[in-house]
Parts: sequence; C-alpha cells; structure tokens
Amino acid sequence: MQGQWRVIDCTEMSGYISYTRGNMRVKRDDDDTVADVPLAQTAVVLLGLKVSCSAAALHEMARHGVSVMLCDWRGIPDAALHAWTDTPTTVTQRQLAQSDMTLPRRKNAWGRIVQAKIRGQAACLDSLGIDGGGILRGIAASVRSGDPSNCEGHAAREYWKFMFPADEDFHRMPGEGVGRNAQLDYAYTVLRGFAVKAVIAAGLIPALGMHHHNRGNYFCLADDLLEPYRPAIDRRVAELGSEASLAERSVKRYLVEVINQQMNGTGLTIPSSLNDFAQQYGFVLRRAYGSASRA
Repeated sequence: MQGQWRVIDCTEMSGYISYTRGNMRVKRDDDDTVADVPLAQTAVVLLGLKVSCSAAALHEMARHGVSVMLCDWRGIPDAALHAWTDTPTTVTQRQLAQSDMTLPRRKNAWGRIVQAKIRGQAACLDSLGIDGGGILRGIAASVRSGDPSNCEGHAAREYWKFMFPADEDFHRMPGEGVGRNAQLDYAYTVLRGFAVKAVIAAGLIPALGMHHHNRGNYFCLADDLLEPYRPAIDRRVAELGSEASLAERSVKRYLVEVINQQMNGTGLTIPSSLNDFAQQYGFVLRRAYGSASRA
C-alpha cells in the first residue's frame, strides 16, 4: 500500500511506459534517457493519447494498487482502471471515506465553499474598482452550514448587477451563446475540465458531490470544488471587450490562458491550486474516516 500520494501525469507526453523491478519506466520519444518511478510510492497514473503502456506495466500497477486513468486529448479522464486486490489501496480508502461522509460534514464543507466564492466575488469587484464588495462580504458573513438561505444565489444577483457596468443590459444567462455569457461559459468549461482532472487524480468519486447532485452529471464533486475559482475567471473576462467573439482564435486562446494564471501571487496556477484543493479534501475525508473507525 502506498505510503504517500503521488500522481504521475503523462497526459502531454509522447512515449512508452514499461515495467522493471518494482518501477514503471518512462521513456520519452524525444529523449534517450529513462525515468524509473517506484510503484510503491504511486497512487495514480494519468495516461494520454500519445503514450503506449505495456501489459506488464499495467499488471504491476494493479498489483501495487495504482489507479490508472485514461485521458482524452484535453487531459480529461474518460475511464479508469482500478485493482481488484484484497489490500485496501489509498484510492479505495479515500472513496470509502467519501461515501461514508456524514450529511453535517457535507453541509459544513459546502458552506465554506460558498463563503470562499462570495469573498472571491467581493475581491473581484474591489480589484476592478467597482462598488459592491462590502455588500458581498456582508452576505458571506451570514453563510451557514449547507447555505440553507441560499446566500450563494443572493450574492450572485448582487454580483452580476455590478460586474459589467459598461454592459448596461447584461444578465448572467448560461448557454445564451453571445457576448459576455459566451465568454464566461467557454472559460468555465475549460475550468471544469481541470476540476474533473483534479478530482480524478485525487482518487475521489466524482459523482459524490457535497452539494451538486444530478443523475445525469457524473462530475458533481468537480462542480462543487471549482466554485471558488469562478471569480478569478470573471476578473480576466472583464478585461475583454463585450464584443470579443469566440469565433476568433485569439479570444479562445486568451480565455484558456486565463485559467493558467497564478492565484494570489503564490506562484500556483489555477489548475495547480485545484489539484491541491482536491488532495486536501481527500486528506480531510480520510482523516475523518479514520477517526470514526477508531471510535
């Protein structure tokens, strides 16, 4: 069983993976050197479309309890290979902890996410020199566990009322397909892809969300975790002209680059921060599950 949580990301690599003496051996097509990664220290391996992996390597990954994720051209997981072993893997332990999470804990976690999102919206308005940040911080302070009074919705109404002052007729309408709404929808879709990848890499069950739930949505947890990051996207979208069209490649490229911006000057990009967030959530789940098991 792995003593640490290590994710090997091969989604952007072109090369070959084989097995040798307890290690997965990674060989890039454009490099003669190889890298040996101990399977005993690995929890998840992400495989992209340009990677070949031997059956022996996959078999040994299964024996060591490593979960293998098969990813599409965007690096977003399409399917997963999990070991059928009697030894509980780190992925199994996290998923058991997640499925056993109590309703009060889920509500508490969602309340904290809503607070973080609303405070982020306030900071977004402040950075743009727009009024309304104080109102939002007041709403954030009133959020309770599970957000039973829907402070998130109240804050959203106030936030979008202030957000684009130059666009007098703006109303946030997902799926409208034009102007600001189209820009936001595209950027949020890219953000969601990174959230899905972060949840899968953390070994969590994507369908088990804290708040979001829908039979047709396999990635409810990703939709929960990405919420605090939306204001960072909004901030950069506000720098685009409302007439900027997704038909222009430069606009799409700009919106993708928005996702890769640093968070709060920490040096972490949004995808990196999402990865940390998902890992922290998994750690908290496992710790709570361990405490409950000992009780």
